[in-house]
Amino acid sequence: MTYEHLSQTTATGRQLCDELWCVTMVVVSDDPAFLAAFAESSFKSHLLLVQKTKLLVFTRIPLLQLQTLPNLHRTLSRTTSLVAVVDDTLPVFRTKVFSWLPFTDPESRPLQVASWTNDQRLTFTHPPDLFPQKFLRFPHQPHVLVTAEEFVSQPAIIVVDPMAPGGKRLAFGGAAGNIMEMLSTIMNFTYTYVRSPDRTWGLLQSDGTWTGMMGLITREEVEFTPGPVFMDITRSQWTDFSPFVFIGKYLILANRGRPEVDPWGFLLPFTPKVWVAVMTALLAVCIVMLLLPFCLPIHIPSMKDTNTFNCVRVLFQEGN
Repeated sequence: MTYEHLSQTTATGRQLCDELWCVTMVVVSDDPAFLAAFAESSFKSHLLLVQKTKLLVFTRIPLLQLQTLPNLHRTLSRTTSLVAVVDDTLPVFRTKVFSWLPFTDPESRPLQVASWTNDQRLTFTHPPDLFPQKFLRFPHQPHVLVTAEEFVSQPAIIVVDPMAPGGKRLAFGGAAGNIMEMLSTIMNFTYTYVRSPDRTWGLLQSDGTWTGMMGLITREEVEFTPGPVFMDITRSQWTDFSPFVFIGKYLILANRGRPEVDPWGFLLPFTPKVWVAVMTALLAVCIVMLLLPFCLPIHIPSMKDTNTFNCVRVLFQEGN
């Protein structure tokens, strides 16, 4: 019953996070089995995927016991979450608030960010931010695995590196390579590229699994990809997208076909009003051509023999 209700609760929470985008969740439990089940369920359902979704756990379980719970360290270290350990066995009620840092060992002690007692109330042991920005820069330099694929503006490059296995390592040019270099310097980490077996961006299969780069990310074989990855609804349900790095414009091209000459094509643009105007103008010109010779002197006989059908010839652009 607990697992069934927990699955329904995490599904509802995921829907709420997708709709509101910024949610703070609170979990209260003194049962180690429940916390371990919640960590596994939230991880599988991607409940805490979006970094703006915050998790706060209240428990009386000692810190040393919490560190041994399966999947709890993985969930807490990769999400924006805090654990408040309550100790009510002492005369003074005390609560310590911890944050699990990313890319740390499960046995390592988490960072204490605050404490609360009846006398001193809330006291910060870290800069005054209950949810510290632990993803901005890592205190130690972890080594992470990332994935990328070739693109028109992103070629794969083999770089000579004496420190890499075999003396060579895979790199990518273009915007992705520049982004990775800047991120590794600013956030203090090293990285290695891993390519998917099928060399694709990734498609969702009928059994709920992904291929390509998306498969590596959802199976946690790599940490992230610098892209470029096209954002759509399906992918956003399984991964967390960063703000736009660049926006590309793509066009659909088609064959224009061979030009066909229609001798009567000049008549197609003419509407009934245009035809009436042309016929009226043609009739007026013919009348003027008929009447004009009678108004000329007798010594210009050539003008009197003007053929009125010349007006029609000129209209149809015909020669003599």
